[in-house]
Amino acid sequence: MVSTLIILGVALLALVFAYSLLRGGHGELLDEDEWTEKNHVIDVEIFRVLLDRKEEAQLRSCLSGNQFAKFQRRRIRLALGMIRLVDENAGKLMGLGRLAKMKGDAALEQKVDDLIAIAFQLRLNLLLARLCLYLKWLFPSWPVSLPAFEVRYQHLLDSLHTTNSVIA
Repeated sequence: MVSTLIILGVALLALVFAYSLLRGGHGELLDEDEWTEKNHVIDVEIFRVLLDRKEEAQLRSCLSGNQFAKFQRRRIRLALGMIRLVDENAGKLMGLGRLAKMKGDAALEQKVDDLIAIAFQLRLNLLLARLCLYLKWLFPSWPVSLPAFEVRYQHLLDSLHTTNSVIA
């Protein structure tokens, strides 16, 4: 009985995990102009500062234990909000790539496939980053390493620019 419940729980988590990776952005995009209007501008440097270990060590030395925990949790909430925005951007770009594939241009289909693959990998890294941040929120003093997704995000945006003529 217990093993059945565990198997069902794992299967449900796998479905939620797959859905979160494959879902599109919030609302379907019609073209690249709409992407330009609706994308979230993300400053990766701000994200890096929020999770910088040197900044964290300095805060730990300047604040009491309770103050540090409160402040660190606020920083983590901000970082989680930024991750949500990056995730939405990646979902929108996946939808934009699917729209471009429907145009049937065989010459640029590989570039669009690469764009979708990069967005998928980024979303996978974002799930791992969320998990690490939730653990860090529970244990603010615990040094958790985050998967580096900033590089993948920049790679995704660069890939969009190379497929620019296809999607427009």
